[in-house]
Amino acid sequence: MDRSGGRGPRGGHLGPGEEARGIATRAELARNAKRRWFETAWPRDKEQLRAPKVIALYRTDRGRFALDEAGDWQPSIKATICTAKTHGLSVAYLCGLLNSELLDLWYAVRGKSPRDVWRNYEPKPMLRMPFRHVESIPTGGPRLTELEELLAAEVASGAAAVTEAIGDDLRAGSGTDGEAAAALERLVRAIAANRTALLPHRDVIPELTAAVKDPWGSGPLAVDERHLLGSLSAKETISVRLEPALRVETSTDGTLGAPRREGADLVFRRSRQVTARITGAPGRLSEVETAVGGDTRLLREDLLRLTLPRDPEAFASMVSARAAKVHGLMDDGRVLVEAAERTVCRLYGLPADLEDAVIDHAHRRAEKRSGADREESVRP
Repeated sequence: MDRSGGRGPRGGHLGPGEEARGIATRAELARNAKRRWFETAWPRDKEQLRAPKVIALYRTDRGRFALDEAGDWQPSIKATICTAKTHGLSVAYLCGLLNSELLDLWYAVRGKSPRDVWRNYEPKPMLRMPFRHVESIPTGGPRLTELEELLAAEVASGAAAVTEAIGDDLRAGSGTDGEAAAALERLVRAIAANRTALLPHRDVIPELTAAVKDPWGSGPLAVDERHLLGSLSAKETISVRLEPALRVETSTDGTLGAPRREGADLVFRRSRQVTARITGAPGRLSEVETAVGGDTRLLREDLLRLTLPRDPEAFASMVSARAAKVHGLMDDGRVLVEAAERTVCRLYGLPADLEDAVIDHAHRRAEKRSGADREESVRP
């Protein structure tokens, strides 16, 4: 694998004493001796950028590597890319190794970690990583075909079972590292597809912005009903003004302030004075609260223009279906990433107890990150 650093060089003029510190020997300056400092940028190789590759964030709290087998992504200067030196080497297999908890633990100890939290992924320290080379990765076989069919049908548990059987054979000495590497390739592609399927849901489930980066992650992912309500068509909504189940009374021309449920009513107050009162069905009042979303600057006309779902039951079913879809994808992601991790552990020949320790560490770290993300999201 050819690992080229993605950070742009910091070419600059040579000040007093800098030549003695070796800056003059920087490659981009040495090969452009007649150029001014700001003309000595080192261009990135076009063929590498358009080739199948693995893309790594330069600085991150743990290794996060993306797979680009089609060569569609041309990353910015804040990334490191890994491409194949010769045709036929699998970047999907490499991505599976790099994303593993096992190699991440190695890099945390022996890689470039300038601080307790962050790690820097650069070519030289990455070249020292103990990559598990596999001479030949098969493209087919009965179990690999079954694995592909299960992944295509999104049966994550079945795919994990097939992968476990391949790993068991490898540990027992009756399997081949090539078949295990091929299984890892397919799992990596499935995990990438799983994360891609989650992306369209980020607008209605804010926690996904962070959760999508970590297939090990879990935790409650609440649907933002206000945003989902805003995505409904005009035929599916009705305004507060026209909703017959609600009655709105206002006593000011200014802002209404914060709403609060008082008995059977929804009451708005500003400066301790009642500015508006809405009476009606409890379910509809809850929907008004959702539509307001904590906005304390609404005027009377703004309140009357707020839209509610025309069919509350259909909207509740939509919320439940969206939440179930996302939770299903998250569950599948955890099953697939654990299967990939166990495959990597088998390729490196870890005994069963150490393999379980690596898996347990990944789960505990994901829970810790999820807790920190939730705390950050509710911080005032």
